Amino acid sequence: MLADCGGDRERDSPISVESIGIEHSGTRRMSVHKHMSGYSFSLRSSSAIAAPNAVARAEAAMRATGTPLLHLSDSNPTHTGLAPASLPMRYDANPRGALADRRALADAIGTWWAVPAPDPEQLYLLSSTSQAYSWLFKLLCDSGDVILAPAPGYPLVEQIAALENVHVRYYRLAMHERWAIDVAHIEELLIADRAAHCRVKAIVVINPGNPTGAYIHADERERLVDVCSRFSLPLIADEVFWGYPLAGTPADAASGDKAAGDAGGEQRVVTAACALRRVQLAGERRLLTFGLDGLSKNLGAPGAKVAWIYVSGPHEIVRAAQLRLDAIADAFLPMSDIISTQLPALLAEVPRQRRRVQERCHENLALLQKLVAADPTGVTSVITPEGGWNALVRFPATVDENALVTALIRGAGESQEVGGSAESSLAGSLAPAVTVQPGYFFDMPIPGFVNISLLLEPQQLTAGVSALLAEIARRVQDA
Repeated sequence: MLADCGGDRERDSPISVESIGIEHSGTRRMSVHKHMSGYSFSLRSSSAIAAPNAVARAEAAMRATGTPLLHLSDSNPTHTGLAPASLPMRYDANPRGALADRRALADAIGTWWAVPAPDPEQLYLLSSTSQAYSWLFKLLCDSGDVILAPAPGYPLVEQIAALENVHVRYYRLAMHERWAIDVAHIEELLIADRAAHCRVKAIVVINPGNPTGAYIHADERERLVDVCSRFSLPLIADEVFWGYPLAGTPADAASGDKAAGDAGGEQRVVTAACALRRVQLAGERRLLTFGLDGLSKNLGAPGAKVAWIYVSGPHEIVRAAQLRLDAIADAFLPMSDIISTQLPALLAEVPRQRRRVQERCHENLALLQKLVAADPTGVTSVITPEGGWNALVRFPATVDENALVTALIRGAGESQEVGGSAESSLAGSLAPAVTVQPGYFFDMPIPGFVNISLLLEPQQLTAGVSALLAEIARRVQDA
């Protein structure tokens, strides 16, 4: 392990979380933030930890005897016979989410991925992975600290980090036969950070990438584990698209998914090569890891607002992290009882719904490849993704992305037919104009990309891609 950073800031002092505390009004408040393992946590999350005061200790001792407590300060209507008829259940706050819900989720995760079910105590239920990022940035970073994230990548991480006054520094994804993490570049960034102010506090990995569609392979995971361990940095693994491998043949359980026979009768299809190498990061035990996932993608239901954090790693550092994460979660308590009552049915529907979405993505990927292959100009290509809901189309870098997309928006409405769309019926005889995300939205390393959703209805995809290819051809000919 590399030596701890020096510096004149109090936060750089290597103190065990078990060491000291200060009494304030009967509360023992922890005043340290750095664990003896070398991992560090934010001052703001460490300052939120308080040992039970005298009243809390007395209450806990009485409950342990089985004696009920009459709480004269109880202001919870569900404890006093005043719950509404529409929500009659008793509400008892748990910062990690109701234990029954976490048990159901743990069992579902084990079933979906053919892995041992995680310990429910390592799961946190919340409303979105966006909220999960926010909590983890609170846990790990103070104002001005830095997290590393991939480029190209989805801009959401930077937006949430900015709201937490946390900076993002980007590591490269290198494209050769496939997009892969440039682990050597990560190490270069960390060495430079250690030589300066030690502000990097975590590494974010998207698995599979968005928009690259590249899974983490086994060799990448080992190199990531090595560099994170040497620099004592936690890993934030966003794996919301893990369940959507693309383009291939049925795989056996070695892929990390069950091939068949789950509760929903799902037959997963994965790329043959990818099946042997793609790996999950959630549940990694060798270093502090926060796995992010949710129903927005697994169920294809962004309105469900159910997500989770799976905390794993060495026992003592997980304990230190959860001590602080509990304090953060307790301040927000985001999981709604309305959703909680529906969670078992939602989890049960995941395998069948994921199969529907995956079949659409498979069909549309083949359709996209066919349309591009038939383009007479031959100047476009599909960067075949390993997983996810989208694919990148590449074209000559001489075609300006902004000019291309704005021309589609302005000019396609009257000339292109997009059958079966709600927009078409609303507009009368006019089909909708075509728009698409340009590559620079995702910090692509070079110009000449657009991002195509594989969720569209096939006739919409055909019409929209045909318009795109025609506009690219016009601009190449005019160049």
